[in-house]
Amino acid sequence: MATMVQQPAKILLAEKRFSYESSEYRCLSTPIYQNGVDKSTLRFSDETLAPQKSRLFTSDEDVTVILLPLVGTVVYESLENEHSRKIAPEELQVLSIKTGEHLSIKNPSEDNLVNYLQIWVKQHSIEAQLSFSDYSNNVLKTILETQNFKLHFGVFDGRMESDFFASNEQNTIMAFVINGAFELQNRLLESRDCLALWNIHKIELEALSENAIILILEKNNSC
Repeated sequence: MATMVQQPAKILLAEKRFSYESSEYRCLSTPIYQNGVDKSTLRFSDETLAPQKSRLFTSDEDVTVILLPLVGTVVYESLENEHSRKIAPEELQVLSIKTGEHLSIKNPSEDNLVNYLQIWVKQHSIEAQLSFSDYSNNVLKTILETQNFKLHFGVFDGRMESDFFASNEQNTIMAFVINGAFELQNRLLESRDCLALWNIHKIELEALSENAIILILEKNNSC
């Protein structure tokens, strides 16, 4: 890749994530809020649930929750609204949770673990269940777009390159590697590493492994 000027950035390594683990549940949380990367992204966690187990979450403030299964199907239930839904890989659920409300996430499988990402953002947004199974390899696809943030997803073959263009140079860009390895703006990112970037319009990335998967959260700082 061509030599470029290094932009302001912060790497949040997978091995430095906050962790909590029991016999039924594991949570590995990327400290985006705690490191001052973005004060409105309150939670960015990589969670695993044992078969037939559930986890209850309560919000201390009004938030938008993005639930993204990676392995296996999960069932979410908004206790106050008394409704539940199943979501599977290549789908995402967006929920608005008000202060003091409860969210339950359950693994309905009798035999297998499930793994999912849970992202909490302060700003309120749409409520929706979306599918992005129509993605194409080696192309970044916008899988969610709101006034406050966008979510982009890509699956890449080894040594394939791509460019990502921010909607606004003032936006905060957070790239999270779901699988494999990437070189992104001359920085090596491996599985579950996160890179935050600011004051940048164009980002160059290259997949360094087969079936390399990346998720990019683009926060609109003007809202």
